[in-house]
Amino acid sequence: MKILLFDIDGTLVYTGGAGLRGMTRAFEDLFGIPNALEGLTLAGMTDTVIFKNACKKAGIEFSENLHKQFKLRYLDYLQEEINRPLPGKKVLPGVPELFRVLQRRPNIYTGLLTGNYQTGARIKLGHFDLNRFFSFGAFGDDHCDRNQLLPYALKRFHKAFNRDINGAVIYVIGDTPRDVECARPHGAKAIAVATGDYTEAQLQEANPDYVLKNLNDIEKFLSAISEDP
Repeated sequence: MKILLFDIDGTLVYTGGAGLRGMTRAFEDLFGIPNALEGLTLAGMTDTVIFKNACKKAGIEFSENLHKQFKLRYLDYLQEEINRPLPGKKVLPGVPELFRVLQRRPNIYTGLLTGNYQTGARIKLGHFDLNRFFSFGAFGDDHCDRNQLLPYALKRFHKAFNRDINGAVIYVIGDTPRDVECARPHGAKAIAVATGDYTEAQLQEANPDYVLKNLNDIEKFLSAISEDP
């Protein structure tokens, strides 16, 4: 049995910057500070950490109450922004085709491991009609530390399918070194995909098990996961 856990932004889709704009609008609403996320690292971060870093940059003391207010406003704005006809907004090469193939493979289960809030993840994937491929996952509101997310996905896998994970080979697929890093504490394999902000050479420095240019080469992806029992 193989469990494949996919990142979203830069791995499956480009939203045309909808998330960044939604967060920027929500932060300005709450604190009156425009462009508060400018200069912050977003790739591979959880949404909670992005908000915490924006607060730190602006000299604002983080609190769970403020975080809750920000999250609710952001999700409203994200729904608006994702529907705009923005340049660069697209499903990445090979993604729908790959998942149609994976769905036909017995004992392969596809889930999510993403820094997005759960509702935000579903908004993004729903816009591109990709939610149907993911019945379980782990999200940025499960834990602020991406390295702690994988067990949440496995608990939801067990609940969804009532299957034990003993003997399962688990893969984390993403476009940043943080996707590679979050697999390691849990003994999972890491497949890095150079469709985001990092080149194949940069991703190779994180020592993933496999590096792919994109997900368009379905045979190469299948070959990577078939190397393990």
